[in-house]
Amino acid sequence: MTKVHFHQLQGSSEDTLLRALQLVCELANEAGKRQHSVLIYCPDAKLASQLEALLWQHIPSSFLAHSRAVDDHAPICICSGDEPGDYHDMLINLDTETPSWFGRFEHLAELIYGDADSVQVKRERFAHYKHLGYPLRFSKVENLKGAPVLL
Repeated sequence: MTKVHFHQLQGSSEDTLLRALQLVCELANEAGKRQHSVLIYCPDAKLASQLEALLWQHIPSSFLAHSRAVDDHAPICICSGDEPGDYHDMLINLDTETPSWFGRFEHLAELIYGDADSVQVKRERFAHYKHLGYPLRFSKVENLKGAPVLL
């Protein structure tokens, strides 16, 4: 059964989007250190482009290898479509809705950030997963380095 971890970003609302993308990079980096593949679900093309730029810069002396095509089998994939390919280790969800195929993943990371409506959607999602019996974890993230990872 998929283990679900909610990460709530702390801080002011004006910087939460950038901090959320930085957290995605940190989570993907930590999962990669454990030899786990990561699929980042991000159907918003502009947001996916911002994330891709951050993945190239996340580690000053290196980069996080990634692709936007699920068929490339990169360690990290930014997926904007309905097909997750062969990925099954970790799903990071950057959409307000969870894709129907999330259950194929061992781990699901849901990020809580943004305006009150976005936060309320994630609260409802947490209650939904709890009702269905999924193992849940929750953490408040103040410092992005060393953020708790599911794996």
